[in-house]
Amino acid sequence: MQPKTGKRNRRKRINKISPPDSSFIFGLKYVLGFKMIKVFQIDVFFLCLLLFIFGCSEHKKEEGGMSVSSQIKDPVELTKLAVSKQLTGAYDEAIDILDQVLEVNPLYAPAHYQKGLIYEEWDRRKESLASYNKAVEINPTYNEARLGLASLYDKSVLNELALEQYLKVAETRRDDPGIHFKIALEYWYLQDIPKAAEHYIRVVEINPEHLQAHLNLISVYESMKNWGKALEEIVIVKRLSQKTNNQQATSIAENKLKFIKGRMNLTKKDIKRKSEPPFD
Repeated sequence: MQPKTGKRNRRKRINKISPPDSSFIFGLKYVLGFKMIKVFQIDVFFLCLLLFIFGCSEHKKEEGGMSVSSQIKDPVELTKLAVSKQLTGAYDEAIDILDQVLEVNPLYAPAHYQKGLIYEEWDRRKESLASYNKAVEINPTYNEARLGLASLYDKSVLNELALEQYLKVAETRRDDPGIHFKIALEYWYLQDIPKAAEHYIRVVEINPEHLQAHLNLISVYESMKNWGKALEEIVIVKRLSQKTNNQQATSIAENKLKFIKGRMNLTKKDIKRKSEPPFD
């Protein structure tokens, strides 16, 4: 009897020390482990997919940004693209595009001219001057580039050089009132009053209603002490300023009239006689 008892006790001790996993617990562990593996695999899959999509989109962006100008071969279209960059303030990009044009065709004057405009707007006068000069060197009749040079010279108070460029432009734009007005201004700054008068007169011949030219002629005739002509211009300015409701021009004309009246010691009757046709 004792041996049987001993076997039963040993079996009990063994069961307490290492009880076997039940089928439920084992199954639960298996399922949970499998699901965790599957979840991990799905997470990794989607993460890789997202990284792939993001990488492709970034590559396309870079490729698209690089290829916008590289795909365009026409220098005219590239120059237009540079202008669009300039309008957004992307001066570096605009210059890079124009440099691409000039690498292919160094004698493409419009690209040099556009670089001049960008550098001038960028307040880099030295580079702007070089670009405008290059455009004129390639094409001496490139009037826009000459006007760019004149603008730079004006800003630097180099009136003789500015005048030289305006006179060159006037050779092919003889009936442009804007060019003659610029020439008259340069002569005025250089104190060549008769030449200034000549070109202001040319302005009002082309455009009789050019108010600013008539105003400036008053000052020109004052400097020449040609009071009668100054009075004529005052009458014209008053008429044009009333027509356009330009109060400032009217006020200037009235002040000029008072000044001339004081210099000439004229009565109202004299003023009326000298400022209405026929002029004496």
